Amino acid sequence: MFDFIKYKYLSITLSTLLIVVGFGVTFGKYKGFATSLDFDGGLRTVVEFDKSVDRKSLEDYFSSKGIEAVLVQMDKEKNHFQIDIGLGSADRIKELYFQKKGNNLTPEAKQISAIDALIGLLTDDFKLDKKAILSANQVGSVVGAELTSTGITLLGLTLLIILGYLSFRFQFKFALGAILALVHDLVITLAFIGFFQIKPSVPIIAALLTLLGYSINDTIVVFDRIRENSGNMKDVFSNVINISINQTLSRTINTSFATLISVVAIIIGGAVELYDFAYVLTFGIVLGTFSSIFIAAPLVDIFDDLSNRFKKS
Repeated sequence: MFDFIKYKYLSITLSTLLIVVGFGVTFGKYKGFATSLDFDGGLRTVVEFDKSVDRKSLEDYFSSKGIEAVLVQMDKEKNHFQIDIGLGSADRIKELYFQKKGNNLTPEAKQISAIDALIGLLTDDFKLDKKAILSANQVGSVVGAELTSTGITLLGLTLLIILGYLSFRFQFKFALGAILALVHDLVITLAFIGFFQIKPSVPIIAALLTLLGYSINDTIVVFDRIRENSGNMKDVFSNVINISINQTLSRTINTSFATLISVVAIIIGGAVELYDFAYVLTFGIVLGTFSSIFIAAPLVDIFDDLSNRFKKS
């Protein structure tokens, strides 16, 4: 039987180190998280291109223009592409448009918006009819701020509901251990997102909520066995925790492996647009398994020890 509790401080230290390194690279090297249209605003168009235009040619086109664009193929049969461009490239798009038009622009035309300039570039360079532009919108940063606020609110409410439920279903020390483990999972996943500069988006928020649900489910299985064994075993609490973890270990590993198969399948054979979502979920599943064993349960042991010391004093 492996002694997990023996290494509780080592596992907590390792997690803390990963968080520090992740955010250190995020803010030290990259100066923050990657920007995305969903949260920072930008230009979004959906265009029907000729069959000869594929993702690679579009990527090469925007790269040659010095424009950072995110491409999503909406309809493979009709060759519809959604093009997302951050507001940071808006001036560059206008500059390219003015260069193409030369001195043929009236003063009024020079007041053109970035989204109209983008449409002009696309229709000219790809010989498109105006009808090929299926939709075109400029998303402001206000919308991004609302999404950020909504995402934080959802995560906060989720944690509060879980805290209340576990306090009622188990004991407060279990609830506190589970919540801190979930916060650990959330923070270290954000560090992962920043380290690899994964663009924040609504699907990424969905992935974060999903991994929180997965992690707490795994943690509750371990906690339920701890509670059951506490009533049946006359042993020190740390030993009861260690025995319980070992008893549920095979179930935890098998469940995680089975879940990983479906997520990895998305990475291997899924659409490019789902890769970031799948990467975050894959990391989250592995992390959730780790935290249930090496973070949540050991934290309960630490809280129990502190509580006993406080009672004696």
